Amino acid sequence: MTVQEFWNSAISFLNLCGVYYVTQLLKCVQISFPVFAFVFLLRKTLLKNRVFLKGVLWSFFIPVLFVGKMKFFYENRVGAIVFSWWTEICKTHVWINWMYFCAMLAYAARLFCKKRKLNKLVAGMEKRIVEDTVIYVTEIPVTPSVVGVFRPRIVMPEIILKEYDKTELQTILLHEKTHIRLGHLVFYFLWDVLRVLLWLNPLLAIGTNAFREDMEEICDIVTIQRSEGKAYDYGQLLLKSVRVLQAESEGFNMSAAFAGDKEYKNIRQRVIRIVRYRPYKRIVAVITPAAAIWCIMTAIVWIHCVSYDRYNENDVILAYGYDGKEVTFFDAGNALHQMISYDETYVYVDREAFENYLQENNAAGDIFIVFGGFYKLPGIGGAGCSCYYESGSKERTVKIPYTNPSDDWRRKLIKML
Repeated sequence: MTVQEFWNSAISFLNLCGVYYVTQLLKCVQISFPVFAFVFLLRKTLLKNRVFLKGVLWSFFIPVLFVGKMKFFYENRVGAIVFSWWTEICKTHVWINWMYFCAMLAYAARLFCKKRKLNKLVAGMEKRIVEDTVIYVTEIPVTPSVVGVFRPRIVMPEIILKEYDKTELQTILLHEKTHIRLGHLVFYFLWDVLRVLLWLNPLLAIGTNAFREDMEEICDIVTIQRSEGKAYDYGQLLLKSVRVLQAESEGFNMSAAFAGDKEYKNIRQRVIRIVRYRPYKRIVAVITPAAAIWCIMTAIVWIHCVSYDRYNENDVILAYGYDGKEVTFFDAGNALHQMISYDETYVYVDREAFENYLQENNAAGDIFIVFGGFYKLPGIGGAGCSCYYESGSKERTVKIPYTNPSDDWRRKLIKML
């Protein structure tokens, strides 16, 4: 293989990757719109006061990332009309796929840089031990926060340490530890991944605040119950935090609030939610996420069962004529299965039936038969075997040897996608 041939092969492979993955992601984007509407409708109506159920609603977005290869989009008439028009556009205009990837990488880079800048800022803060817990202390009057996913760090403003008594500090630390214990930092990371992959849906970015509000509400009621305190006292603690931080912030630029924290704007709604607090049964807090996990796994398994495999055996047989400049005819009809069969070494052609077929189609030039192989998705990716049909044989059944390139490294690489 020459350098030019290798380069062309590499470009062709990358274009195939672009079309293959972007067409799937675009279907996920389309599905994410009705899922988002469903989640928002339920959290604002039936589940408005069901804290745990409202929180697990957001897990409905996880199966959305697996729907891109569902057969419904290709084999169902409605699915093909509504969802598959993007496929033809992406196949025809390959640059669209790379535009999608570039925008996705730019979005990811923006989020990564913001998180990295925040982590570097926290790493430079003073470390202290408070109530047997390592915290990072800042002079900036921001709300207490937890930063990081794999190495979570609790950030506390200096003014809080000075103004709060031991019991109040214990409650604040318990709140931040509850975020870590419930896995909220991982959930925020997964939400960012979802936003990046499906960036074409702006509702996901808009809904980030609502998602964080629901996680915060869960954390609040779990903290109240674990601290064995009263909702009134917990609400008073939040209001005290606002008063203290607002007084301290007069000499600071409050745009430096961690991770775009909106507690200052949303404190009223948060206190109202705390006022509605009712003790919950611990079994409910365990069963609800367990049931959500079971539903998610069931949905993913079902989606996998009604989707195309990583690669699919291709039983289509097609024939085309080529005159050295252009294709003179092309057909992949079922009639070819009546005239042509093959095994691992030879192709068997019913000579009389096939030549009558060529004559009826005004076939000209060299005649090629393509068969077998595999495909990734209908019309996207894959490879097959081929042979050259030479007319003039006197045999009733023409036996044509062919080479099965099943060990070709390029085919194996495409199968692995």
